[in-house]
Amino acid sequence: MWRFTFSSLFCISLLAALGQEGEAPPKPKPVWKPHEVKIGINAIRSGRTAFGSGILTHEVQGVLAMHFLNVIIDLGTEKNTYKETYTYENSGNYLRFGGDWNFVKSKKSGNVTSLGLRYARATFNDQLDYTGDQGFGTLSYDFENPDLKARWVEVTFNLRGKVISNFYMGFTARWQLMRKIRGEGQLETFDIPGFGNTRRRNSTAFDYYLIWRIPLSKQSKPPSF
Repeated sequence: MWRFTFSSLFCISLLAALGQEGEAPPKPKPVWKPHEVKIGINAIRSGRTAFGSGILTHEVQGVLAMHFLNVIIDLGTEKNTYKETYTYENSGNYLRFGGDWNFVKSKKSGNVTSLGLRYARATFNDQLDYTGDQGFGTLSYDFENPDLKARWVEVTFNLRGKVISNFYMGFTARWQLMRKIRGEGQLETFDIPGFGNTRRRNSTAFDYYLIWRIPLSKQSKPPSF
């Protein structure tokens, strides 16, 4: 009797132990605590200003990284001047705000390969001056839109790589969609700060960034889903 009882208890204990070994360990929950800040400048825009292409423009970018999500804000200013048989000037500011999902699992590397979505707005003004001889005297035309607003959305692909220490470089390819303008009068707007030429409602753009990284915490292991 004791032998049967002991054998039964032993078998039950063995089966329970085997059952526990077969259970998968619970997945750790994602940690959404911010782990880094990045500050960048748009090298293409600053380069166009430096090399005198008829445009004065600068843009700074701020990034807050949490888990695989990068929260991003771009702030920019732009002034365009076109001179041919007329003079067209366009100047204002723009803002982009949104997020990217980073597919690089290592937080420690700081590298980025991501897809993202942005909402963008611009506030600006433009003016057209024209003076010409129409065959019966010189005529001058002056048109102005003093309070223009534009908005659009962007789908982005982003690639950032470490160069040295906490200095990174990389590009953003943009698909700019659903552009709308408010405030136009007789003058049809030719250019939008942060968007570009208005001949098409949807457009594409390419920007290149120089970036400085500020780690907020030490990470020795990649994050888990």
